[in-house]
Amino acid sequence: MATVTSNDEQNQPTNESKIKHQRCRRTFTFYQIVELEKVFSYTKYPTNRERCELARRSGLNERQVRIWFLNRRMKWVKENTIGSRYYPAVAA
Repeated sequence: MATVTSNDEQNQPTNESKIKHQRCRRTFTFYQIVELEKVFSYTKYPTNRERCELARRSGLNERQVRIWFLNRRMKWVKENTIGSRYYPAVAA
């Protein structure tokens, strides 16, 4: 006996294709964090050349360095805006 399948059943994705590949969270080594924080201390927006050099020195790729700086700037803004709420500037 032949089985009959509709076009709808054939076009539905299988369970394997529904599973999204999740990236693992990257944990940085102490040395990498020291290198990244050192550059962040003197510039919040490193140039492309600085990012590439930092990636080479730390063993990361350029994209990881770029995303680390993006996240670090967000953390920096958050820390500075919370502090300014509790200690507002005094109007002179």
